[in-house]
Amino acid sequence: MNAAPAAGRRVFPSSLWFSVAAAHAALILPWSVLAQFQWVPAPASLAASLGHAHEMLFGFALAVVAGYTLRPRQGHQEWGLFAVWLAARVSFLIAPASWPAALCNGLFAIGLASAVVPVYLRTDKWRNRSVGFIILGLMLTVLAVHGIHRLARTALMSTLLLDAVLLLSTLMFFMGGRIIAPAIAGHIRQSHAPLRHVVQARLEGGTLALLATAMLVNLLPWHGARPACGALLLACAALTLTRMLRWRCWLGLGRADLLALLAGYSWLIVGWVLIGTSMIAGQAPTSALHAITVGALGTLTFSVMLRTQMFRCLHDTSALPWAYAGVVPMAMAATLRVTSDAHALLALAAACWSLCHASLLVILLWLARRRSAGETGNA
Repeated sequence: MNAAPAAGRRVFPSSLWFSVAAAHAALILPWSVLAQFQWVPAPASLAASLGHAHEMLFGFALAVVAGYTLRPRQGHQEWGLFAVWLAARVSFLIAPASWPAALCNGLFAIGLASAVVPVYLRTDKWRNRSVGFIILGLMLTVLAVHGIHRLARTALMSTLLLDAVLLLSTLMFFMGGRIIAPAIAGHIRQSHAPLRHVVQARLEGGTLALLATAMLVNLLPWHGARPACGALLLACAALTLTRMLRWRCWLGLGRADLLALLAGYSWLIVGWVLIGTSMIAGQAPTSALHAITVGALGTLTFSVMLRTQMFRCLHDTSALPWAYAGVVPMAMAATLRVTSDAHALLALAAACWSLCHASLLVILLWLARRRSAGETGNA
């Protein structure tokens, strides 16, 4: 009697994608760092900085995006999309400039966008629709990067990867704000006066508009485009800092999950400032980008993945406050990556990143097993 429902059982995408993303981050990205120093053998794709960036943005980050934005669906649909993602990872490792790599990565990006974009574009407010446009932009960036990779246009590739980083930072700004604002408002309401400024629609909308303009300006073949883009990013940092101060975020520092989220959101500000000042000074923002990709992306994805699964399995986002300690090695990884070029310190940063995500993977699997055991017991 129970066999049919079980076969068509709807699954939460995060149960699969968050574990996959944590495993990928713990293994592939540190491997790539060490391969670039020629300390360990690795495929040529991982031993190149562009390959490292590709797997950070389109392997790890898009897996997290899938877990957070996809709605519950039938198990076979979820596994089908995962199979395409896995084929994209393998084909890129073997032959990054090949047609199979371009095809698999493109199919995954298109599949993710086709499932997510229509949902957000149907919403009433343009700020909420921005998520759909961001994911659509990421899909187009994946397709463009693979097309350019085959043409070996390295300079244009760097420009597109910078826009991909800015797209992800925009997504983190929006989604992170929508998680942090109500969470900190609820926490403050318990012991202080209600928080007056929660969503802050004008600041949110203004920052989204500035980020969109910055990404468009970055693509322009104009000698003043990069300083202009940098100035826009500095303005985004100022608006986001104002938003955090109006949240009275210091009142949430006593709760581990809020502290972790606020730390990741703060890295967005640091990243935009560092990238913006580098661009204004006419310098390549190579190290500065890691404030976003390691500091903000690493910390926020760690916090959101852990928080989401903890709520789903234990019904309390702060049930295991010690689990959020992973933001400490992540902060070390980001700081070392931004401030140093020494191979030994960069290897230490990679180890901190790997430790954080390996511990996250263990906790996620433990939570999933506990939830499964609870469901079996209830049945």
